[in-house]
Amino acid sequence: MRNKIRDPLLSGAKLIAALMIAVCIFAATMVTIGLGAVATIEQGRIIADLQAVGAPASGIWLIAAALLLIIALMAMGGLFFVRLLAVISSVGKGDPFEPANADRLAQMGWLALAGQVVILFLMGLAEWFGPYLEKAGRGSDLGFDFDIGAILLILVLFILARVFRHGAALREDLEGTV
Repeated sequence: MRNKIRDPLLSGAKLIAALMIAVCIFAATMVTIGLGAVATIEQGRIIADLQAVGAPASGIWLIAAALLLIIALMAMGGLFFVRLLAVISSVGKGDPFEPANADRLAQMGWLALAGQVVILFLMGLAEWFGPYLEKAGRGSDLGFDFDIGAILLILVLFILARVFRHGAALREDLEGTV
C-alpha cells in the first residue's frame, strides 16, 4: 500500500476532470433534447428551412446523423475523462504504475482516435451543409477541424500506456525479489 499524496496540482486536475465529465454529460443531454426536437416538433420547420435554401428535405436525416455523432463524441469525451480521473486518483494514492493505468491510458488513446474519426465525419457533413448555410445567411464554419494536437495526444497516450505497462512490470519484478 502506498502513501496517499496531497498535492494541489492533483486536486486541481481531479476537479477539472470531474467538471469535464459533467460538461460532457450536460452537452450530450442538451444535444439529445435537440435531436428529439428535430425528430418531432421542429421537423416540419427544419424541412421547410432546408427547402427554402435549395437543400433536399432528406437533409434532415443528415442533421439527425450529425446530432447523433455529436452525442457519440460527448460520450467518448466523458469516458475519456472518467479514465483520466481514475489515473489521477491512482497517482494521488501513490500507486501510478499499476497495470490498470496502462490499460486506462491505452483506452484514452483509442477514445481520442475514435473522436478524431467522428470529427472527420462531422467535417464531411459540415462540408455538405456549408453552401446551404451560406444561402441562409449563416456562416458555413461549423467549428469542426483537423487538429494536429489531437494526433500528438493520441501518440503520447499510446506511448505512455507502454511506459506504464513497463513500469508496472518492473515494479512487480522488484517486489518479487524483495
